[in-house]
Amino acid sequence: MGLLIGRAALHRIRRVAPVLGIAAAVCGPAVGLETDQYYAWGRELADATEVLNAKVNLEIASALERVNARRSWERRSCPAVARRIASRFRWFIFHDLELWAANTALVERVPGDEEDELRFMREYLYHRTGLFDPGTKVPPSPTIEVGAVRFGTDKLAHFFSQGWKYYDSYRRGRRSGLGREAAERRAIRRGIRPERTVLGYTWGIFSLADLEANHAGMRFFIDLCEGQAPVLQKDSSGWRQARRFDFREHVAPEWDESFQVSIFGRRRWERVRGVLLGHCPMLHDPTVARQRADYRSRDRETVTEEEIGRLVRAGSLPDPRRFSLESNCPVEDGDGPAGASRPEN
Repeated sequence: MGLLIGRAALHRIRRVAPVLGIAAAVCGPAVGLETDQYYAWGRELADATEVLNAKVNLEIASALERVNARRSWERRSCPAVARRIASRFRWFIFHDLELWAANTALVERVPGDEEDELRFMREYLYHRTGLFDPGTKVPPSPTIEVGAVRFGTDKLAHFFSQGWKYYDSYRRGRRSGLGREAAERRAIRRGIRPERTVLGYTWGIFSLADLEANHAGMRFFIDLCEGQAPVLQKDSSGWRQARRFDFREHVAPEWDESFQVSIFGRRRWERVRGVLLGHCPMLHDPTVARQRADYRSRDRETVTEEEIGRLVRAGSLPDPRRFSLESNCPVEDGDGPAGASRPEN
């Protein structure tokens, strides 16, 4: 397996590090890398659920072991223990779990080897970049599959890092007297702001899939300490994990950026649309059609989608549907790809 974070990639990182450092200082870690699930269409990909679950459960166990090794473990609150767990997954800009998943031989991914990576850099959705385009000079995230959902490894960082920031905002909302749902929505609304600015839309890419992973991460941290059966429980020997982590409880089709499409700025869209149209014939591919049918059968309107819809109706954001492949592929003699329509102006 080729290393996505190799010498050439590290050189690109050094060139954009000042910009990414500013973004991290303003918004915290987890400056998301771009990803492209269209590139993986029609290609087999082994499910990585069990491997990733094992890695996450090992990190949680290690965090609890360190907590319980201290004499102060009895005085630690559940959110304080959750913070220790979060720290196992968070780092400045790049994140251990994301880098691990992008490089370990235990996780199959696309692109999968050095030759494929070189082709990917020439063909992926964001390969047409401008001179001052730091967001896409960083090595893009490869695609992996978990629970029959494909997504970029960047979503792992969003889940744990931005998910923790959402959770922190959620807890502040709860302390101010908000109920659980209101506090969740408050965190989501606050999380949308950086995605629309320094983390995303400043570079012309507003990733709705990133927001979904952020929210899923927040729900994970909430479940650690709240509800009738919280994941973290304390007994006479210390803090323990009542049930094992399973990514399938958190991953959803909305993490796939070929299904939950991003919103693009005008200049970015001019560069992306031509590349996107090259994937139109793949809508006829049986494996792609089955995947999208499966996604649609599992698709539910999320709280994040409700908040995005509110911004679209208010005229603060373009309608994401105008950037979908189905909305842009040409209709052939009235019998184009399933769900296709004529491009919007």
